[in-house]
Amino acid sequence: MQKSFAVIVLGLSSILGFTVSASACDRPTVAGGQTIVEPSGKFNQRIFDAAIRSEVNYYRCKSGLKPLAAAPRLARVAQTHAKWMAKATTVSHNSTVAGQSTVKARIIASGIPIRAGSENIGMVHRFQIDGSSFRIRDSAACNFATAAGQQIPPHSYTSLARHMVGLWMGSSGHRRNILDPKVSMVATGAGFQPNTPYCGQFFVSQDFAG
Repeated sequence: MQKSFAVIVLGLSSILGFTVSASACDRPTVAGGQTIVEPSGKFNQRIFDAAIRSEVNYYRCKSGLKPLAAAPRLARVAQTHAKWMAKATTVSHNSTVAGQSTVKARIIASGIPIRAGSENIGMVHRFQIDGSSFRIRDSAACNFATAAGQQIPPHSYTSLARHMVGLWMGSSGHRRNILDPKVSMVATGAGFQPNTPYCGQFFVSQDFAG
């Protein structure tokens, strides 16, 4: 028996020029971005971080802001928090990780000298079902379809990044962090929790510093 559902998920945000035309901005292609994310294998944090940064810088360009640089040290704390959220199955700015239990503690733990910092977090399902009605053809086989019967695929790194940043841009607090002119770098990590409805969820943590 098929069932229909609609899923909409937003995360949380925490906060410590002129507009250019959309045609003047683009999303740089990320090598490996079209690869389907396979949670059973090794999640490629580097590709995901680059895909998210491409999206973030696209929206910053549209707002006349400078692009944000990669920050490997910031990426490590973002990944740690994302994996903690996945294990705890919760979306929260606070954790039980020693020395990294708050947004401020995480950014300080990166060792990057900062004057400004913030964090976006959120959750996205493994399959592209968020924000849409869908039918379950076979839950054990992770077989989902649109109301029109079209097969719903799992996310690639690029689609996962685009969907997550799209959700953040639709929320004033998250958008403010992404378009903050005071920050100069961004890093994002993800953790996967397989034991959730609809074949698993990605928990995402994004840190800004400047």
